[in-house]
Amino acid sequence: MKQILELIAYSFVRAAVAILGSLPQSARVSLFSALFRLTFACVPRIRRTIDQNLRMAFPDRDEAWRRDITKKNAREMGRLLADTVRLPSLTPEWGESHVEIPALKAYRARLAERPARGVIIATGHLGSFELLGHAIGLRGLPLAAVARKFQSPRFDRWWTGLREARGNKIIDRRGAFKEVVSCISSGMSAAILFDQNVTRNHAVFVDWFGVPAATTRSVALAALRTGAPIFVASIRYMGNDRYYVDAEECEYSDVYQKEELSNDEKVVVITQRLADQYCEMIRKFPEGWFWMHRRWKTRPEPEAAKVYS
Repeated sequence: MKQILELIAYSFVRAAVAILGSLPQSARVSLFSALFRLTFACVPRIRRTIDQNLRMAFPDRDEAWRRDITKKNAREMGRLLADTVRLPSLTPEWGESHVEIPALKAYRARLAERPARGVIIATGHLGSFELLGHAIGLRGLPLAAVARKFQSPRFDRWWTGLREARGNKIIDRRGAFKEVVSCISSGMSAAILFDQNVTRNHAVFVDWFGVPAATTRSVALAALRTGAPIFVASIRYMGNDRYYVDAEECEYSDVYQKEELSNDEKVVVITQRLADQYCEMIRKFPEGWFWMHRRWKTRPEPEAAKVYS
């Protein structure tokens, strides 16, 4: 029975996506945005989480500003889904004309320095993040990306196919570190999402908008293991179906070479630099971040007061 229900759900989703794929992009965005607005309105826990996160990240902003950002956030979350649906149909020509990547020259130069070593891309859930890796793939620079797999093999094969439509590779989040290092060491760049809460045993605590947040060690550890350059990257919607990729290199050679620092200390310093750069990107485009995620759920001390009710 479970397999039958899974097949029915899978068939329904595939049919719905096929129908949505035939609609204009503006219609898809409007439809998905309406679903997010409905979710925000009907699920008090999500509303409370968004409001609490905005209070912590922007303590100087008032309630009216937070309401406005929440409304715009529903639109950007809708755009994220609408962009994901259309990934397989996007062409290199579309990417050239619709996605501006000013840092591409510097990125290519770093790849050319050591062709046998890839670049680490530290990124997160800001804007149409599924489109970010895809846009780089459209430029003929496929990369590996760490992502959570679906429990359903059917759903997973299909969703992974969307993500890998332009030569990119998806690495299962479970046990991903060895494969990330392997990809980088073989000349393929790897994108790692580092902006979400992680459990204490996998975390290093760094300031995120000035508040300690449990953050994955994996980006800094991969850098220390491979010596690969790190680019912090995100994508912003600019209007009129055009996007802008914010990307800048995170310099850490001074940390890498400091023998007086332990490996753990180096991880903290590098991760803090990454967090500082990424939070600046969120400040440029606050409506685009995944505010419904409980970013500060894990506290530095187990007995510390909970952030979320």
